[in-house]
Amino acid sequence: MSYNKRTHLQTNMDAIRTAFILGKEHRKPSERKQTLLREYSGFGGLKCILNPTF
Repeated sequence: MSYNKRTHLQTNMDAIRTAFILGKEHRKPSERKQTLLREYSGFGGLKCILNPTF
């Protein structure tokens, strides 16, 4: 399995968006949303996308 930075970034953004929505609505995550939240892995390897000057 190859590492795709764009996919990695999108997955992280989806997880963050989901966490904010759940928090705002004071809801617990469904099984599907729990899986999405578990896929969050940070932005350490994505600095070249987040800050292209590096």
